[in-house]
Amino acid sequence: MTDLESLILTEARRQSVKPNAAAVRQAGIDLAGATLNSDGLVSLPGRGSISVADYTRSLRAAMPESFTAIGADTPDTKPAGTTLTEIMRQELEATRQQRRLPSDWRETRSRYAEGSVTGQHLAERERTWR
Repeated sequence: MTDLESLILTEARRQSVKPNAAAVRQAGIDLAGATLNSDGLVSLPGRGSISVADYTRSLRAAMPESFTAIGADTPDTKPAGTTLTEIMRQELEATRQQRRLPSDWRETRSRYAEGSVTGQHLAERERTWR
């Protein structure tokens, strides 16, 4: 991403909009060969100069479908402070089907004493499966 494209993205955020990839691509095409002069204007060779704010507004007017309002509810946003691991854990818990105990569970369970380590593990497994 060039400095001019970064300026366009920054200005769009300042105007409370978010451009998508098509808008950024179009900005790259429109600003090919352009330079930023000392006054903060974008100089387009053979076409003159324009401020970054004016260019962003004109791009938004030309491609309104390529901009979304910042803060608009989008389905792909996640709550702040939620990690990817936590999101995946919640998804697994929501879709997990409860397994049944095996048909020979009572026979297997009766082989191990209640106080033994294996018996404790089997008892815990039985509690979580019910």
